[in-house]
Amino acid sequence: MVRATYTDKKNAIAIITETFDANPSVNSVIGTGGNRRKKISNLASYAFIKALNRNGTFISTNKMGIALCFHSDNQSSSFKELMYELRFAISIPVKKVFETLKREAYIKKHRFKGNHLYFWFFGVKKGGDRAGFELKNYMFDYSKKVQLPLVLETSVQRNKEVYERYNFYVYHEWIDAVGGKTLWFMRRDIE
Repeated sequence: MVRATYTDKKNAIAIITETFDANPSVNSVIGTGGNRRKKISNLASYAFIKALNRNGTFISTNKMGIALCFHSDNQSSSFKELMYELRFAISIPVKKVFETLKREAYIKKHRFKGNHLYFWFFGVKKGGDRAGFELKNYMFDYSKKVQLPLVLETSVQRNKEVYERYNFYVYHEWIDAVGGKTLWFMRRDIE
């Protein structure tokens, strides 16, 4: 596991785009029309740049897995990040922009308020071998080292169950009125 840099952007975006194509939360944001892959790619680009600005991009040694995880109190931003956010916003319908802003406001309001590591994205390409375990182990060790819990949201039942096996627990549950999908707010305390 190494910290990803800007030179890893293309590969990271490909991993995120591939692994989040069927994600209900992503689909509620991008909608069903138009070029879905391009929309997901724009979202992945924005997420990668945002995490990179916050020193929160990690890539497996075999370059087949990516994790975006950063300190909640790191609010650094950049013009480049804003440009990627705008590029994503203009790729989705105006109605979706407003729905997404409302959804993000709800999530922010209910997200764990204490200092934490925000585990935003985690994805591994098919055939990624042990990349997922490498990244998971690093994130858990890093959480312990900096003495901060890991916090995430997921709308995928299977992912929720996997996270629960690794001592994450649900601290808030919400049914998104727009997509009708459940979003689980999860936390893993320091072990």
